[in-house]
Parts: sequence; C-alpha cells; structure tokens
Amino acid sequence: MSGRLIPDPRHGGSQHPQSPQPAPPVREHDGWLIFSYMLGGMILYGGIGWLVGHWTGITILFPLGMILGIGLSIALIAFRVTRS
Repeated sequence: MSGRLIPDPRHGGSQHPQSPQPAPPVREHDGWLIFSYMLGGMILYGGIGWLVGHWTGITILFPLGMILGIGLSIALIAFRVTRS
C-alpha cells in the first residue's frame, strides 16, 4: 500500500466527507428574549419621541419613535440570529 487516500465513491469521491452541520438548539427563553427586545425598543424610542414631541409640540414624533424602535429591534434580532 502506498499510503495515499483513495476517494470513496459513496461520498461523491471526496476523501473526507463532511457531515451536515446540526441546527443550533432552540432554547426556551429565545421567545422571551425577542419579545423583550421588541417591547424595549418600542418603550425606549417611543418615550424619546414622546419627550421630544412634548417639548417641540410635534405630536407625530411619538408614533414615529415607536416605529423606529420596532425597526431597530428587528434589525438587532436579525443581527444576533445571523451571527450565532
């Protein structure tokens, strides 16, 4: 025997077949974490919008702040999910 690896035809000819990566386990608290990010974003940016709107007299800043908070929360959740 010459010590060379012979390709295995059962695995498409590759010498070292790669097993599929298992999906990360779903943890029980992931739903609560996502919910808290969404709620926290709405409260934080909605509150900032309400304060600035109260001081300036522009009432539309409160709902815009809540929408911005939800959007940023979704972006944060997507960033964390794709990183792990």
